[in-house]
Formats: sequence, C-alpha cells, structure tokens
Amino acid sequence: MKKLTGFEGKDGAHWGLHDWYPEGEKELEEVLAEHVPFDTGWYTSKKEIASARISSVNAELIRVEVSVFDDFDTEGSAAITSKSWSLDGIRRAIDKAWGMAETNRRENATYFGYSIHQYTSERLAWVETYLVNLSDGTVPGGDYYYWFGWQHDEDNKGQNCTYPGIPEDVAESFKAFAEECNVGSLRIGEWEIQSWEKEEPAHEDPSDYAGMGWIGKDGRP
Repeated sequence: MKKLTGFEGKDGAHWGLHDWYPEGEKELEEVLAEHVPFDTGWYTSKKEIASARISSVNAELIRVEVSVFDDFDTEGSAAITSKSWSLDGIRRAIDKAWGMAETNRRENATYFGYSIHQYTSERLAWVETYLVNLSDGTVPGGDYYYWFGWQHDEDNKGQNCTYPGIPEDVAESFKAFAEECNVGSLRIGEWEIQSWEKEEPAHEDPSDYAGMGWIGKDGRP
C-alpha cells in the first residue's frame, strides 16, 4: 500500500478538508491515476476542527473517513465508500461524510447552546450565552465554558441572568425557551434568543446520489 507523505499527521488542507495543499494534491492525483492501494493517513484542516482520511485497500473502492470536534470536545465521525477515482469524486465524498459526521456530533452533544442578542439602532449585538446541560456532568466540556446556564453569572455559576438591561420577565421567557431545547429564535422587544442548532434540513432522498459512486452498507448506492 502506498503511503502519501503529503498528508499523514499534517495540515493537509487549508480552509476545508479537500482544498489540499499542492504537494498532497499532486500525490493524490498520481495515485488515483495509478489505481493502486493507498492511504493518506489522518490529516487535519488548518482552519477547521476536522480531520479526514482517504484510503483504498483493494484498488477498487475508496474509503473516506471524517472526524469533527466542537469547542466542547464533542466528537462526530462518519465514513463512506466511493467508486469514483477522481479528485472531484473524492471531494464530493468528503462533503457527504463531513455532513454525516456533523450530524453524529450533534447526536453526541452534551449541551444545547443559545445566543442572546440585543437589537439597537446601530447593530445587532451578541450580549449573553445560555447553555443547557444534556449530560450527567456538572460542567461543560472543552476549555471555553465553565458552567451551564447564564454565562455572565460568575457569582452563582449560571443561575441568574445578570447582563445589564435584560428585563427579568424576558430572561425567564428565554430560560424556558432554552430549557425546552427549542430550535430557532424567540424575540421579545429588543431582545432575542437564538439556538446554535439550526432547523433540520429536508430529508435527503438516497436516489439523489445514484450514479455518484457512494455505496451504502447494503452494497447499494
């Protein structure tokens, strides 16, 4: 099996996972043309908390694996198999696997996050953050947040809304909205709470991918 030295253990891509650096892209293009077993090893993205691995053990099918993390150290992963031995085919496979990994990360999340915004005549400002605990733990994961609830409340570790100007009844409404894990937003006057989670995308029809080279667990596209 050919090991691609331009990838493993390195920043193999810049903004995403398939805008490869020239050295790695050249290696990958050559091995695809040779149609031989290969392995990039795990490589990272310089600008994203994500990594990928592209390999083929039999010189027939290509396996694309993607792993993602968030600021709370929540991991998500996915892998798909492709028949396409082209750079564009691999790019499409990476996009597909990345989306699946993000879905897996959301399923593994131990928190639900919300931004509190204030609308003014000059701008829309993010003024507060509210975190809902979905785990058995007492503190969020990662290195950025230290308690659940209202993030400005250092004295009581998230129990109270202490940001200046937010009315008590508005804060209570926002807390109720968050604790129910609602997706979307709620605006009251100049204040708004917005979930970090977005609305679920429309269900994808597997037939949309027929002919693109992706193979499911049952061996069908």
